[in-house]
Amino acid sequence: MPNPSFCGQCGGGLVRQTITHQQPWGEDLYEFENVPALVCQQCGEVWLEAEIGQLIESVIKRQPQPKRYHQVPVFSLAEFTS
Repeated sequence: MPNPSFCGQCGGGLVRQTITHQQPWGEDLYEFENVPALVCQQCGEVWLEAEIGQLIESVIKRQPQPKRYHQVPVFSLAEFTS
């Protein structure tokens, strides 16, 4: 399948980049480094090719030992507004 050369959101040009991608899965969040993606140079929208999305899903389902973990504090902004 040929790659699109223009962003479906804004029409800007897409370029191949290697990114860090965060993938929500149920109540969990997974982070993948060195992910090939198409990134819009105008709006920053990220497009993953189907094969990459399928590979990410496969890794999540297999649950291999991750490279490392992040601890992230979570806040509810509603608690700080009146």
